[in-house]
Amino acid sequence: MPHDPLVSPGPPLTPAERQRYARQISLTQVGDLGQRRLAAARVLMVGAGGLGSPVLTALAAAGVGTIGIVDSDSVEVSNLHRQTIYTMADLSTPKADAAAAALRERNPLIEVVAHQLRLTADTVDALVAGYDIIVDGTDNFAARHLAHDAAALQHKPYVWGSVLRFDGLVTTFWVDAPGGGTCLADLFPSTPGADEAETCAMAGVLGSVCATVGAMMASETLKLIVGFGEPLFGRLLVHDGLDASWREVPYGAASAADASAGPAAAGATAAGARAIPAPPAPEPAPERPDGHRDATVAAPNEVSPAELAALLADRRAGTADFVLVDIREPWERDLVAIDGSALVPMAQLLTDQARAVLEPGDRVILYCHHGVRSEYARDVLRDHGWPDVTHLAGGVDDWVRRIEPGKPRY
Repeated sequence: MPHDPLVSPGPPLTPAERQRYARQISLTQVGDLGQRRLAAARVLMVGAGGLGSPVLTALAAAGVGTIGIVDSDSVEVSNLHRQTIYTMADLSTPKADAAAAALRERNPLIEVVAHQLRLTADTVDALVAGYDIIVDGTDNFAARHLAHDAAALQHKPYVWGSVLRFDGLVTTFWVDAPGGGTCLADLFPSTPGADEAETCAMAGVLGSVCATVGAMMASETLKLIVGFGEPLFGRLLVHDGLDASWREVPYGAASAADASAGPAAAGATAAGARAIPAPPAPEPAPERPDGHRDATVAAPNEVSPAELAALLADRRAGTADFVLVDIREPWERDLVAIDGSALVPMAQLLTDQARAVLEPGDRVILYCHHGVRSEYARDVLRDHGWPDVTHLAGGVDDWVRRIEPGKPRY
């Protein structure tokens, strides 16, 4: 469906801009006027990771005039296989700052703003207000809902993508979309629970799939700014990197227009939803100014790294008795583990072999990488006869941050 350009054109192009963007300006759909729209556009990228890397580099190369980058993390070596905007020289550098520096190096004709902060209810509205389009490449539903809801309230398009293993999803939500507005709830009426919550850190991801999906997200953004092509309003693109296929799933206003496709579309959407890297959004413990959870405070039914360290000391002294169980996969344990723990991969928790490690009468503390799998496993064990089960909030990753910083992270 035809759509108007989102951004009014800026001033005439400079000779340097005409030279740099000559092959893009030669496209009939872009032209001089479209390039001026790009130069005047302001795009906010939420998440400078596997998806943010290709989106940011494509938008900067295309001449988007102002690019904002929101990310609260720092660069780690395990990021580099898919977060291609970074190099070894960026390790331990805040991602927003490192990504901004890389874009300025690539294109000195644009402005890049680094927002090194965690997206919260207190920060999101002001951030979104300063930009024309929000592009979201985050890996958790809490941040997605914040970014999406702020964009919807301010009537701004929200380009969204997700990747996991060899699969990718792309769509564009906009309450003012031609032909009927769409929002996140049209595609995901409810947030996936812990049993559906896998992340790239758990399940893995092929870096080139991030590049594929990120490129599509960047194209969506450019189409909206300039006003060409058919944006993904009411259409979800599902990419399978294993068989190199793309399929389209209608939703919202688009799917309602084709009632005969309803059952098939619903099934395809559900299948796509299961492929999304979607950690649940539990009530967080209090945060410190640096954005991390308070190391001394844990929510009910979980222990903090500091609490676990004290319990392990008590166990060594003979004043505490519990079983610490690592429910990750063996390859993860080979990278890093908490001393004094036993390995029982999550898929084996209810087997007879596992009962040799943790009996129903034991006090059990579970841990995984980030605390998502262990929270789910805790509830499974309780449902099957283990009354005293807790888990480590933040997982081994938070343990290393706070208790044993000399150990590797992944």
